[in-house]
Amino acid sequence: MVLQLDKITRRSPELPEALRLYESAFPANERWGIERVLDDATGISEMFGFYEAGALAGFAILLNWGDMAHIIYFAVEENMRGRGVGSEALRLIRALKPGRRLLVDIERHRPDADNNAQRRRRKAFYERSGYAEAGVYYSWQGEDYEIMISGGEISRAEYFRFWHDIDKNSEIFAG
Repeated sequence: MVLQLDKITRRSPELPEALRLYESAFPANERWGIERVLDDATGISEMFGFYEAGALAGFAILLNWGDMAHIIYFAVEENMRGRGVGSEALRLIRALKPGRRLLVDIERHRPDADNNAQRRRRKAFYERSGYAEAGVYYSWQGEDYEIMISGGEISRAEYFRFWHDIDKNSEIFAG
């Protein structure tokens, strides 16, 4: 498989496809103003599409600060799943961000969750892709998450300082 990674902007012809995937891949309580990412001139936030044979196969949204890049959204088109697209996309992101610690957050395992099997598969996917449990947990919008990391370690205090610095230096999450 040959996958390419390219930045998605407001002028990208595949933006409507990426927005459709965003809406279908993430429940409403996990979505926020993606428009701010597209309008961000600071470089703190970026949206990348990954493409197979010129067709959008998925996307990732990253927040960059210091030596960290936090993948806050990562989605693969349903008909492309199970073919190595996600693993290859993570490899390309790693190549794009050399020397940085890469973070992802995933919903925590919860036996009573309707999608508990999906949560376990997602965690196993990231583990196969070189991510490890960071021991950092938080709750947001009524859901519990855990941080997984590639390329180093992170403390809880450092993780929350990352978010403090993002908020202080950008208006990405401003209401």
